[in-house]
Amino acid sequence: MTYSEYYRDTEYYPAEEEPESDPELLALTDTVGGMRETVDDLENRTVRELSELRETVESFTETHSRHETRLDHTARQLERLRQRLLVLERAVRVSEKVPVVDLDNVGPRLRQLAAEAERRHSLAAQLLTPTQRRPYEEDVARLPQAREALGQSEEALIAVLEVLAKAERGTPERDDAESRLSEVVARRRGVLDRQLPAAQQDAEAAQQVLAADEVTRTRVLPQIEKCERDWEELHSRLRERITDAIGSSALLPVWFTHAFGVAPPSGAAGDKWIRAATSALAYRVTHGVVDPALPLGEPPPSDTDWTEPKWSWRARLEHDIEELDLGVD
Repeated sequence: MTYSEYYRDTEYYPAEEEPESDPELLALTDTVGGMRETVDDLENRTVRELSELRETVESFTETHSRHETRLDHTARQLERLRQRLLVLERAVRVSEKVPVVDLDNVGPRLRQLAAEAERRHSLAAQLLTPTQRRPYEEDVARLPQAREALGQSEEALIAVLEVLAKAERGTPERDDAESRLSEVVARRRGVLDRQLPAAQQDAEAAQQVLAADEVTRTRVLPQIEKCERDWEELHSRLRERITDAIGSSALLPVWFTHAFGVAPPSGAAGDKWIRAATSALAYRVTHGVVDPALPLGEPPPSDTDWTEPKWSWRARLEHDIEELDLGVD
């Protein structure tokens, strides 16, 4: 018996023996401590490098923004210089009494041609588009499907009745046929009373719409084809008018030089240039634009429906002219 066991309230305990030091444990402890120092150092270095990287990115962003601003400013200055050069060149040529060509003055024949070509939009609007025709075509296609469903239900009913007529009572075949009879009869009645009449009604209505569209197509398509020919002739005549003016070294209108310059670029861009210029002149002739400075006239109001043929044409032209200004191939 120890002292602490005999005197339990004395809080006396014999001294514990210290464990012997394990060399492997000490080495492992040192290794873990070294790894912690390495991780701490890596975290500090990563935070520092990340901070430096953020500063570099922010500096680059600011520099890039300044360069963008300078480029925009330079582009505006170049545009102003180009406009001044055009004005000076025009003034010199006017002083030299160079003839000014009025591209808009195309005469009544071309204006009538433009009006006839523009009719293709109103004519095409009388026809159903493929998307509009599809629901009616589907309604027509559902009628033979309903008839086929009726035929299948009648075949199933006949098969059940044949089994009932031949099989004796109490046999599995007759029991199965009797259990299926009400289902087969109900299916046939559903097709005969609901599905088939609805399909016939929808198909008849759809056939009337499609037949009316076919009649309209027979009448309208030849007119649309003529409008397309008028459109091609109009562009051919206006293109020739522009190339003749450039070839004669005549002074082009202000609206034309502002949008297209005084001559087409070389190479493949030249064809794109002349097509855009011809289309712009066709737009002016078709819609009576007479603005001396703006190639397409005043901008439309904010509530304009850009899906209308006139405004969708203008939107395409604005895009084409912008590409020419930016030098996009």
